[in-house]
Amino acid sequence: MFEELQDILNSTAITPSTATIRLAISFLLGAVIGIERQLRRRDAGMRTFTLICMGSAAAMLISIWIPQSYPNFLNGDPGRIAAQVLTGIGFLGAGAIIQSHGSIHGLTTAACIWVMAVIGLAVGAGMFLAACITTAFALFVLISLERLEKRMFLDGVNKILTITCSTSTPDLKGIRRILEEKNIFIVSLSYEHNYEKNISIITYKVNVKSKSSYGDLFSEIRKLGYITQIKLLA
Repeated sequence: MFEELQDILNSTAITPSTATIRLAISFLLGAVIGIERQLRRRDAGMRTFTLICMGSAAAMLISIWIPQSYPNFLNGDPGRIAAQVLTGIGFLGAGAIIQSHGSIHGLTTAACIWVMAVIGLAVGAGMFLAACITTAFALFVLISLERLEKRMFLDGVNKILTITCSTSTPDLKGIRRILEEKNIFIVSLSYEHNYEKNISIITYKVNVKSKSSYGDLFSEIRKLGYITQIKLLA
């Protein structure tokens, strides 16, 4: 039984047995990453990643099967179908990216979708070891490197800080200085002017300590004199 399974795994010909085994492996690898995303309550979860991995594996199987079954098909390119998977998966990844208030969310999920497609292609091509190693490294990046990122940001959390000013020329350096004095790390910045109403809206994506008190921060910013509203959102 074991020798028969080994022969199926090592076979380069696409048969019902090899196709079934490769699709089953792609299902398992997709489910591993999908479970991790599901536990983090991401929109793309177990079902999405499993289907992506299985679909990519099936595309690679078809790419290999066509020239194998039709040897006189001179214009056939065994890599053409598989190559289009990576192009098409980009549209799915783009749908996972959300831009809101100057902040971008979903880049990690989009990257996972792309990597999952590559893993599926590797399984479909019979490169099981490479697919398993890539899955293991992807899981390591998603779990362990997130902890490292949090340590680099002093165990902080990302929030959106919106400051509305009653002037079209606010002191950006002064605001930055206040944030730095409060040990608040600026991740990104967007700036909006309204010259007709003579107001400015500054939106920061900031990293702050989870137990920080924001009363002192708001008081320091209000001392600038032209601040009409301050909002801090998760």
